[in-house]
Amino acid sequence: MTFSKFFLFFGNKILPFIGLPILAWLWTGVGGAAFAWFVLGLPFLFGYIAPGIGTNILKMWRFRDSWTIGGYFIHHGFIYASTMGLVMYVAFFPPAAQNDWGTLLGNMARGAGILGFVGWTHDLIAIRAGLMEVYNQEWKRGAAPEVIAAQYAPLSFCLLGACYAGLVTLGYQSVVLENNLASLGWLFPLGLAILSASISLPFLPWIREVLREMKRK
Repeated sequence: MTFSKFFLFFGNKILPFIGLPILAWLWTGVGGAAFAWFVLGLPFLFGYIAPGIGTNILKMWRFRDSWTIGGYFIHHGFIYASTMGLVMYVAFFPPAAQNDWGTLLGNMARGAGILGFVGWTHDLIAIRAGLMEVYNQEWKRGAAPEVIAAQYAPLSFCLLGACYAGLVTLGYQSVVLENNLASLGWLFPLGLAILSASISLPFLPWIREVLREMKRK
């Protein structure tokens, strides 16, 4: 097995099931069970909603691998939760108090850098291996995998990492520092909206093009 195949196999099929319980335990140690539920539950839900729309409704990309339904993995939410939860465990520093802007900005910068690199690397390797197809303009022109991935991955995953880090920091302030468990009622929908908007920004021209093509059909 080559390094590329091992990287994809581990990230897509091992880490989601072995890593997620470990991450739940680790995050519970950081801020309690409710905070861990938010940190991992948010990317879990997002991992099914946003990629599900992109693959199975808009058909902007797809995975050609086992364990898939339509264009994405059956356990896609588990992949996002384990990957983003692990990245954030490395990037996150708990704020010492409310309105700790320095810690917030630091978390966002680290989250953007690490998730941007990990996401870009994953998609590039997957496209090279033929296990992922991204139907953007570069793909239509027959460009190399490096060009196809570079069109969207760096900005999309950096924005996703920054916003996720900001939401985790906000969640820590609300759930842990303020002991306001009821805040989860608005943190989850707010988080899903922000994450969906952040990863969609680089795709807006492409999304408009896809919608026009769907109308013509």
